[in-house]
Amino acid sequence: MGACGGVDGNSEVGGDIERMMWALRGKTADYAGGTENLLLSHLLDTAAVAERVWENFLARATRDVLDRTAGGPGRGRELLMWLGALHDLGKATPAWQGKYPSAAKAVRDAGLSWHEPTVGRYGWSHQHAGAHLVKRFLAEARWPVQHVAWVWPLIAGHHGFFPLASGIKPPPPARGQAEGRGRWPEVQRALLRRVGELLGLERVERLVPAEVPSRALQLHLAGLVAMADQMASSPRYFKGIDDPAKVTLRGARVRAATAWRELGLRRAWEDLPVPGDDAYERRYGEPPRPVQRLAVEVARTTPAPGMLIIEAPMGEGKTRAGLLTAEIMAARFGFDGVFVGMPRWATADPMFREVKEWAQATGEGLGSQVALLHLWHNFSPEWTALHHATAAQRAAALGSCGEHADAGRGDGRGGWERSGGGVEGGDDAEGDDGGQRPADFFFGTGRGLLCPFVVSSYDELLYAAARSNWASMRMAGLLGKVVVLDEVHATDVHGSQFLQEALRWLGQARVPVVLLSATLTAEHRRRLADAYLVGASGREEAEGTDPGGEAAPDPAGCVRVTVVHAPLDGETAPAPPSARGCDSFLTDRAYAVDVLPENADANASDATLTTHLAEELADGGRVLAIRDTRERAQSLYRSLRERFGPDEVVLLHEHMTARDRALRTDLCLRALSPRATGEGPHRLLVVATRVAEESFDVDVDLLVTDPAPIDLLLQRIGRLHRDPRRVRPARLRAPRVLVTGMSLAEAPEGTANGSAGPPGFLPACEQRYGRHPLVMAAHLVLAAAHGTDGPWMLPRRIPDLVAAGYGDASGLPSAWRTAEETARRQWRDVRRERADQARRLLLSRRGGDEGGTLAGLHYVAAPVLRGGRGLSALVRGERPPSEAVVVVREGGSYRTMSGMPLGDDGHVLPDRIDDLLTHTLELPAEYAPLHPPVLHPLPAWRKRKGERGKGAEAEPRLTVRRALVLDGWHRVVLGGRRLRYDAELGLVDEGAVDGP
Repeated sequence: MGACGGVDGNSEVGGDIERMMWALRGKTADYAGGTENLLLSHLLDTAAVAERVWENFLARATRDVLDRTAGGPGRGRELLMWLGALHDLGKATPAWQGKYPSAAKAVRDAGLSWHEPTVGRYGWSHQHAGAHLVKRFLAEARWPVQHVAWVWPLIAGHHGFFPLASGIKPPPPARGQAEGRGRWPEVQRALLRRVGELLGLERVERLVPAEVPSRALQLHLAGLVAMADQMASSPRYFKGIDDPAKVTLRGARVRAATAWRELGLRRAWEDLPVPGDDAYERRYGEPPRPVQRLAVEVARTTPAPGMLIIEAPMGEGKTRAGLLTAEIMAARFGFDGVFVGMPRWATADPMFREVKEWAQATGEGLGSQVALLHLWHNFSPEWTALHHATAAQRAAALGSCGEHADAGRGDGRGGWERSGGGVEGGDDAEGDDGGQRPADFFFGTGRGLLCPFVVSSYDELLYAAARSNWASMRMAGLLGKVVVLDEVHATDVHGSQFLQEALRWLGQARVPVVLLSATLTAEHRRRLADAYLVGASGREEAEGTDPGGEAAPDPAGCVRVTVVHAPLDGETAPAPPSARGCDSFLTDRAYAVDVLPENADANASDATLTTHLAEELADGGRVLAIRDTRERAQSLYRSLRERFGPDEVVLLHEHMTARDRALRTDLCLRALSPRATGEGPHRLLVVATRVAEESFDVDVDLLVTDPAPIDLLLQRIGRLHRDPRRVRPARLRAPRVLVTGMSLAEAPEGTANGSAGPPGFLPACEQRYGRHPLVMAAHLVLAAAHGTDGPWMLPRRIPDLVAAGYGDASGLPSAWRTAEETARRQWRDVRRERADQARRLLLSRRGGDEGGTLAGLHYVAAPVLRGGRGLSALVRGERPPSEAVVVVREGGSYRTMSGMPLGDDGHVLPDRIDDLLTHTLELPAEYAPLHPPVLHPLPAWRKRKGERGKGAEAEPRLTVRRALVLDGWHRVVLGGRRLRYDAELGLVDEGAVDGP
């Protein structure tokens, strides 16, 4: 590629062809601000936006690889602009021009014709038509077959789906008419030439790239073309131009620059310097711990972009190690921005502040560019302040982000406040984002991952690895960033298939990846490393075994950093994984494990546990009790509240309104923070479901937990005695775990020695985890409780315990063997079935002939499931909960749970919508199935199409919302069950409804 100077377009285009070409429309008046937009105008607009993307958005690493692909410095920019301009070439056909009366008349008046009944009867999408034309014309220009093969899918897929080659042909009955006969082919070729001339490029014959890009780079390019098209289609910034004399590249560049500036789009960093050796201490006011030193050293010395798997016990500081490592690799290898993924949306909320503070420390104003991206993002108080509030509130929400030694966390967690929560972020807030925030453009469908810094649940990453609509834009948002995934062990077998698929694409794109875990099994680690290496080695299989030939050796110490990276220059294969280790920052301590058996009488079990805790907390103390179900949590909360009073007991579970849950989470984090400097509460009992299992940054004196697989059990133990300096009540000075929820009626004293069968578990617990891992964990728990293998010395024993919990059954008591073998077979069968189910929807079709291009990527597309609920259903393989806005209806009018009145039809003023949305509730799937929906928007929330006048269009944030309408007693019937929302208990199931 290269500029050719001013080419006279009329030298090759006759007057009639010229007139016909300028008659083609690209946007009708309805979509171009009231004036029709000529097709060439829209193509130039898109090219100009693509140039802005190149100059002001793309990471240096992406620009470098595109330059190499296109044939030299600067040619990547020309390639991106050219592809952006070609995206709508398919509109130069009767199939598109004939759909719109005004366009059809202009084209007919210019001398082009077609058989209208035939073209009108058989549809042919313009993206398929464009790919068909590009494929034909590039072949005519003697482009090599392999280059034609990768370019046409980018045109075919600019609306999100990539068809097979056979899918882009015109419908057989309309063949010839749909694409145009007579002078149509001349006009189409002239349009292709004129695009190059207006962009100042060489002839099409000489635009052949230097090399075929990887599929990952093709997908990145496709996403960038789609991004440019969507921006250039905005009638606000690109109003129609119907005068050919006004269609110029200079004018398009002015329009693109204006749109870019007014939209507030930006990249994350520009020429990010590699952090100095003292960066950690300057930012956090303390010297780095061993895991942080080791991770930073590995990141500085890794010879090529790759993946680091950082494993360390809970409380070691992995998150800070991961962020600093990401910054180093971004600076070294030219990547821009970071995606931070968490297992679930609830665990993403606390990470949001951490990433904001870190981003601000890397560059002034960058804290305001962090997006919290998941289906509940509107309801995090900090995110609401940043995204919707005033500039002063946004500045306060940022907190302290400086690199001074006293900057600390700046989160106001110094003391205990029962009414804590909100968006203030502490009195020491210093950051000022100047009223900026992530651009609204990023929050359209499929665009969220394009934001410079993203904190999200894994779902967004996993969805990018599915054959879903806009996979190209989602992947484009990832492939220029560093990807950090925390608690990576938490993905189940279904989600792991999508995670491995994502790592394969990231490896092929040579994207730096940082994985964090405290309890990763050796098999899981190996699969993750293999997935990245399959991509980095350039292989196209959807599933690999072990490209490196062997697993990384086990280093000494409880902290481990495993490294896999792309091949070095001049090499064809990546090096095998390597690993380094170091000692833990934490001192080994003996964790006592006790078991409190339960019988079938839940009330009696709660009473027994309450009495036990009353004895343990006679001198005060802090307890975290994790229950498997909402019902068990509510039942225990009632018992504890009766004994200790409501001021000393907190209930936290998934099925509370976003407002209640956010306030209670913030209350717990402030009261129980391991970094709090104040004395905190004398006594506090937190009863929670598994929302407190991961990334719940608290320090308690005693842990009560229902059964779980050993790795998750150890994660829960990570909340126990987290701060070794804290002075604890005498009875609770030694860390102790109390395991409940197991029935030992068939397993009396001596179970660990094999005299009885395995314990019984709650049905909900078995359904969630499978019986086999629960049996393996129970053996370890009982052995520790009975003194045959306890107490547990942690963190040193974490790797051994995880290995034992997922290893063979040779150590189990003989009386357990038969039951365990049956449970193991069932567990493996279920896992195999779920894995196969997920593989059918992976972005790379299993068993398909990929051929090195994007053709057929969506041959069997994943179902289009809108919203966060559908997204989660696809990548988690389970019935997702439903979210609904809770409102109360009394006397013919609506109000919120907090008493804010709504209109008779549910109307709410725009400035009160955020308040309304904080009353959103997550409903279990059994109450509100996905198809068909049983919840509906209130009348005023619906979009009223075709109406005129003030207020005809509903607020966009409400059109996708559904309402859960309660009566005056806060009750409703759903799924044959009577539900009630209680201010203390959250959602309460009062039982089946009698009668029809």
